Amino acid sequence: MLYLLFDLDRTLWDFDGNAGRTYRAMFEYFQLQKLCHVDYDTFHNRYQVINDMLWDGYRNGTVTKEQLSMRRFSYTLAAFGCDAESPEIIRLSLKMADYYVFEGTKQTGLMPGAREVLDWLVEHQDRYNLSVITNGFSEAQLPKMKTSDIYRYFSHYFLSEDLGYLKPDRRFFDAVVHRLNVHANQCLVIGDDYRVDIVGAQAVGIPQVWYNYKGQARKSDDVKPTYEITHLLQLKEILDSY
Repeated sequence: MLYLLFDLDRTLWDFDGNAGRTYRAMFEYFQLQKLCHVDYDTFHNRYQVINDMLWDGYRNGTVTKEQLSMRRFSYTLAAFGCDAESPEIIRLSLKMADYYVFEGTKQTGLMPGAREVLDWLVEHQDRYNLSVITNGFSEAQLPKMKTSDIYRYFSHYFLSEDLGYLKPDRRFFDAVVHRLNVHANQCLVIGDDYRVDIVGAQAVGIPQVWYNYKGQARKSDDVKPTYEITHLLQLKEILDSY
């Protein structure tokens, strides 16, 4: 039995497409163009930079979940002239955070080939056991898996909030292997983020498949992943020869 550990966002669930639709709807719902005097693309581009910065802080323990959830909106509003510390902007940011999670979990877009690969794996369930490994928040990750109808494919759901560690911390991967009661070499991590998914798995000896759909180049001193694919359907070729 091979234990397949799938990252969720940008590996199975189309995070960029789904989040983009949600964010645009939120921008219009809260009439942010009037408030910030800026167009959607400019606002969203600044948000992405701030969100990435806060997620880095969350992964290294300098930003809490609650701070990330609100500040990614309040800091973006502040970048366009709003007072991030004012009660009005704090209330608005909290409303935006709730809206983003609630509406985002309604989105159903998957990465190309995700459904086909999962269906194929279910047909070979005597050979493969499927789990999800994700740093995302439980109030978002589990509902969106159910809405997009992929929850049913998996036997385990490993969330950083539950394990107490975030990828790429090796303790996250150690905890997954321990809970599955298997050896690291019986697992295979599939993920799009080289630093978070691939390097983290390498640290504990878990083979990896880097889903490099963006065609990113590794740094010269980066360790080569066990496998590299640009489309999820290529995973079938790897598993057939495993």
